[in-house]
Amino acid sequence: MTNPEALPMAFMQAFWEVWQTLGARVDAALTARHGLDLRAFITLAYVQGKESGTDQPAALARATGVPRYEMSRILSYLEAQGSITRQSIRSDARRISVSATPEGRALYAGAEKTVLEVVAPLLGQLGEPATARLTEALRQLAQSARAQGDLS
Repeated sequence: MTNPEALPMAFMQAFWEVWQTLGARVDAALTARHGLDLRAFITLAYVQGKESGTDQPAALARATGVPRYEMSRILSYLEAQGSITRQSIRSDARRISVSATPEGRALYAGAEKTVLEVVAPLLGQLGEPATARLTEALRQLAQSARAQGDLS
């Protein structure tokens, strides 16, 4: 009989190893080629894609799981690079809207190619059907975890 705790712990360890190794590879490539770290790339992905309601700093922080102070730092960096603009919302001057500039969209497009160059060969080792199943399983797991809410 197997230990019922072994599989969840093995999953968490494997998940952590994948995130650390793959994240480090992607981060290094993005930094070297585009001057972006992984968090800035993901933030720019949300901003340029205008994912549902993620054009404000607080919403971006929630969507990416980054603390607000860190999101502020990321947005300041992207703004200094000319990749985004921040503007007060006319109906509420206390609120800020974030938009990608043409330069930011071009930067994102190039950075996305870099991410694909790093990730695709590794996923190719699994094959397309296995990658699709793994991706769907991880999305389902994330959705279940979000539905359970914060456990703290």
